[in-house]
Parts: sequence; structure tokens; C-alpha cells
Amino acid sequence: MHASPVGSVADLDRTAFEALLARVCEGADRLDADEAGQARQVLTWLAEADATDLGAPGNAGGGLPGMAEVISALAARCVSSAFTTWAHRMCLEYLLMSGTPYALAQAERLRAGTVPGVTGMASAFRELAGCGSLEITATATGDGYELSGPIRWASNLYDDAVLVTAARTDTGDRIVVVLPLDSEGISVGRPFPLLALGSTASSYLNLKDVKVPHEQVLTRDFEGFLTSVRGTFLTLQTALCVGLAGTCLDNARASLTGVNTVFAGDVDRATGRLSVARTAMRDVARRVGSGNPATRMEMLSMRLAAAEVATEAATLEAKTAGGRGYARTSGASRRFRESFFIPVQSPSEAQLKWELAQCRP
Repeated sequence: MHASPVGSVADLDRTAFEALLARVCEGADRLDADEAGQARQVLTWLAEADATDLGAPGNAGGGLPGMAEVISALAARCVSSAFTTWAHRMCLEYLLMSGTPYALAQAERLRAGTVPGVTGMASAFRELAGCGSLEITATATGDGYELSGPIRWASNLYDDAVLVTAARTDTGDRIVVVLPLDSEGISVGRPFPLLALGSTASSYLNLKDVKVPHEQVLTRDFEGFLTSVRGTFLTLQTALCVGLAGTCLDNARASLTGVNTVFAGDVDRATGRLSVARTAMRDVARRVGSGNPATRMEMLSMRLAAAEVATEAATLEAKTAGGRGYARTSGASRRFRESFFIPVQSPSEAQLKWELAQCRP
């Protein structure tokens, strides 16, 4: 397994990245209104700006702190685009961390931005934490496995996507596999009608006797593999929260006039908590893959704090925006609805608090 190098968003082509952010900002409300197609368009833009795999295993440019800044910048403008990017980038992380020939071939397709990545690993991380179990079973065959079972929620579920998920074998082993989403035996449910994130191609999956050759097994070291990617997983989720919170608090502060000045203390306190969460994110990102990685408690605390300040910030923006923010088409309304996703994104707020309780003596 490889370590993630360290760098910053400054390694990007700034002109291309600023153009990308302008396009994301311009299209955010149209995505929200289902007028601009699918959020996957951001993946092509990221590839054009060389911003898809900053901090990925074996990548010499950018570093994980840089990728966190990319996702934060996207979330500041459009959570649908940031979430699509997060799911895609995590799928790429799994492929590159595995490093098998098949995985590396798939990784090149994701890097190009033409094939979306799907992370179907929520139940795997619950299994690792001890608060859930794998729902997909893998029955050994002569040349690999047959997988059956549900994935309750995944995103980027386009016909040409690549899925990474985990399963328990009939001998009790746990494996992580990669497979094309159009593999025979995979059925995808109708897209969920979501608040603000309807353009993210999110739904459930059912697998029925899906053939997975041995070459598509990413690892049989389930615990070691998930532990190695957890830091990136939680850091980039934190970045999404930080980006959303930053825009909400900027807008709330700009509205602290007249009677809204009563919220000044609340905005100041939330801004302080956001600063702490951002500092923690950068620290954890720098330490991923180093000889001094963040502890499980540090990572979980970082992620929970960022989630809490994001929902608080969105509420403050809504309160200070007044009636204009209540309009369905306003940016404040969209961000408020986007924030509803934060407490339920896996690991949910409940899971984070449960895991943190297990960490404490």
C-alpha cells in the first residue's frame, strides 16, 4: 500500500481551476432546479484542471491537503458537485491503494473524468466500526466469486460507472472488489428524489449472482485496507462540510444589519468553530500516510465538528436572509437544503457519536 504525498492546491493550474469554480457556481442553481443535467459534468472539468487525484496514492502532485481544498471550494459553491467529486475521488483512492493491474487500468479511466466512480462502502465502514455488518455475500466459484445483496445508498450511478464495494465470502473472509456498474446481475433503483442533491444520481442497488473474477478483487486484507483509506475518506467529507459552512457564514455576516445584529454573537461563535474544524482538517490531511497519522478519535472528532458547524451555519444564513432566503430559488434556501444531507451522510451523526463513545475509556 502507498502513502499519500503532501502538497497544496497551489500546485493546480490556477486559471483552469478558477474557470472550473466559475462554471460550478454558475450551474449550481440550475442543478438544484433539475435544469442543468447531471452533476457528473464536474468530473470532466476536474480532469481538465488536473484536479481529480490530488493526494492520491502514488501521485506526486498536489497532496491530500490540496484535494481537501478543492472539495471545500466546490462545496462553497455547490454541494452536489462537491459530493459527486468526493464519491468519485474515493473510488479512485481505493483503486490506487490496491494497485493491482485491473485496478490501475480502471483508475486511468477515472482520472480522465470520462468514467464516474461509485463508493459503495458504507456498510464496510460500519462493519469496521463494529456498528453494522456487510450485507453483500460472495460465493466462491472456479475463477472468482458471485456476489449477491443490497447496497442501500450510492451515488454517481450512471451506466458507465465503476463501483467499489465489499462482501463477506462463504468462508467468512471479507473482500473489497471493483466491478463495472453495467455488470450482469446489478439492478439500480430509480433515483431518489432528494433535497438539493437530486442531480447526483443517487439510489439503491441490488446484486444477484454478479460474477467477479479474481482480478477484480482489490484486497483480502479488509481491516488493513479500510484503515488505510479512512483518513482520506473522513478528511474529504470534512472538506465538504467546511466549504458549505464558509459560504453560509460569509452570507450570514453580510446580513448582520438592523435587527439581524442580534445574531452577531452566534455568527462569531460559529466562525470560531469553523476555523478550528478547518485547522483540524488540514492537520489530519498532512498526516495521512505519514509516520504520525491522526488517531481514530481525532479523525472522528474532526468530521463531527465540521458537520455540526455546517448545519449551524446554514441555519444562521437562513435566519439572517429573511423572507428572500425562504424562496425556493434562493441560494440560502439551496444551502439550507444541502445542509440537511450532512447529518445523514455515512458515517451519520449518530454513527460518529457512537464511534466516539467507543473510543473513550
